[in-house]
Amino acid sequence: METRIKINQAILSIVVLILLALCWSNVTAQKKSEPLKIGIYDSRIVTMAYSRSEHFQKVMNDMNESEAIMLSNDTAKKIEAIYKIFTKQYIMHQQVFSNGSSAYILDLVKDKLPQVAKDAGVFAIVSKWELTYVDPNVEVKDLTMPVSMLFNPSGDFDKMVPEMQAQAPIPLEEFTVEEVVQMWKQFEGKYLGKK
Repeated sequence: METRIKINQAILSIVVLILLALCWSNVTAQKKSEPLKIGIYDSRIVTMAYSRSEHFQKVMNDMNESEAIMLSNDTAKKIEAIYKIFTKQYIMHQQVFSNGSSAYILDLVKDKLPQVAKDAGVFAIVSKWELTYVDPNVEVKDLTMPVSMLFNPSGDFDKMVPEMQAQAPIPLEEFTVEEVVQMWKQFEGKYLGKK
């Protein structure tokens, strides 16, 4: 009889444990999962950080090499070189003063972005100007400064950030090529002898 009582107690204990396990799994399954988190950055500030980095200094050195071409008598090479300079300048101005894409700039530090994402607990990092919709259940974290610091910006970067954050970007569709046209006129006068 004692054996039967022990067996019944053991069976009862197992049944209770199973029921507790089932209840616990239902409770944990009903807990809300953590919200998805997306990291965003202000591409204007990231581009500004890039423009104060060693990466950009290399671009500037390449542009300085174009000066020798400008002093040559090869008009076709002069025009080709100035087109490249104007294009880079126009794109940079879209990136810094408007909401032009800085994705190609981030390619320079793409190997460091996973760590920024991990540190922030986000599963993606995207320009705040490219994020057209986000579900209210998704948490958005501003990673502008951690992403910018990947470029190790120098100079007056820290002072310029608050000023830039205080200003809205010029809408891209309103960003004209007037500046490029003016630079072209200066180029024609200086290097092609046109007035």
